[in-house]
Amino acid sequence: MRSQKPIPFCDSRAGEKGAALITAVLLSLLLLAAGGTLILTATMTGLTARDSTAEMQAYYAAEAGVARSLEVLRGNVQSNPAGTRATFHNIVCTRTLWTPISGAIINVAADGSTRFQVTQIRDPDKLDSEFATLCANAAYKPDRLRIRVAGFGPRDSRKNMEIVVNRYTLEYTVNSTLTMPNESGNSLTFAPGGSNVTSISGMDATTGSTTTLPAIGVSSADYNTTNNVADGCLPNGTNCGSGPNVTPGDPVVLNSGNTPGFLQSVANARNFLYGTEGMMNAAINQGRYFASGAAAIASTAGLGASNPDGVLTFVDGDLVLGPGNPTGQGTLIVTGRLTLDGNFNFNGVIMVLGGGEVNRGGGGHGNIYGALFVAKFSRTGADTDLFQSPVFDTSGGGTSNIQYSSGAVDMAKSVGGHAIKGVREF
Repeated sequence: MRSQKPIPFCDSRAGEKGAALITAVLLSLLLLAAGGTLILTATMTGLTARDSTAEMQAYYAAEAGVARSLEVLRGNVQSNPAGTRATFHNIVCTRTLWTPISGAIINVAADGSTRFQVTQIRDPDKLDSEFATLCANAAYKPDRLRIRVAGFGPRDSRKNMEIVVNRYTLEYTVNSTLTMPNESGNSLTFAPGGSNVTSISGMDATTGSTTTLPAIGVSSADYNTTNNVADGCLPNGTNCGSGPNVTPGDPVVLNSGNTPGFLQSVANARNFLYGTEGMMNAAINQGRYFASGAAAIASTAGLGASNPDGVLTFVDGDLVLGPGNPTGQGTLIVTGRLTLDGNFNFNGVIMVLGGGEVNRGGGGHGNIYGALFVAKFSRTGADTDLFQSPVFDTSGGGTSNIQYSSGAVDMAKSVGGHAIKGVREF
């Protein structure tokens, strides 16, 4: 037998020399790749955060442009040209909102890092080719505006916003100068008086044109083909005592086709007054809700006589329109009795809803230009409740003139600013 001499350990691993170096290099490469990825991710995150911040600044700049446009529409910011009221007609036809003119880039930040520009003002319901003809007519009043604003931020960021604004905050039709729904089955109390004590006209006092509305709108129970309205006034204004009280136009019978939406049912009328988005809450939000007529008269704005755009006045009770408060304008809502006394003038829309009673007393002469709604119903009850017989008795003392005015109605519908119907980013 032969014996084999043991091979030294170091000699048995001679073929593995350099393995540790290779392993170290591989681990170093892995660590380098991980570190590089971390650095790249951190860099990209920083750039993304910076771009996101820039875009957010551009977005807020666009919002600032929208807010500024609304301030001009509400009359809180000087419109362009100076002294010109920012009506929908003027804005669309001059394509300007304020000084400097629309199209200029306006800084939000003092250093100019954020800016906005009004890029478009138009009537979305009309074609651009129609504006020349439409704007030549002073009576042209768009129902809504579309205003587009671009906001600019750092790093050439840009956001575009669009807003649609309705001219009216109140949406209802006026189909007669004096509207009185009645579902009780009893005849309404309608006494304008003889000798032309109270005249009611559907002739438009604003335009002076021959275009007319029916002077009176009543329910079918108060209308017949012989006498037309409750007291027997004929369409030509005769048979109303010794004077022509009702001119011109045939009376209109109220039904679903020509009755304003808020008077098509008692449930609608209650919601219009007291609903979540009703007139009482709107008046509260504007600081124009009053528990009595005396409180409304004593308020800073009174009944809106000194406000060129009128005001919303909600009187939860009775009101005397006359001595001490001879003039007013806008939208006046009275839930109790309205008494017309002495000399008075009101431009706009008067709604006597709930109490449904209008009386005239005292001497003098009074005018209401716009429209008048009178409806009697209880404040609470079932949705199936019916309108009761309203009272319109102006036969006592003094003379009165109630005449339709499209301009006064337009102003009344716009009290409280314009209604924002939509805002979007595009």
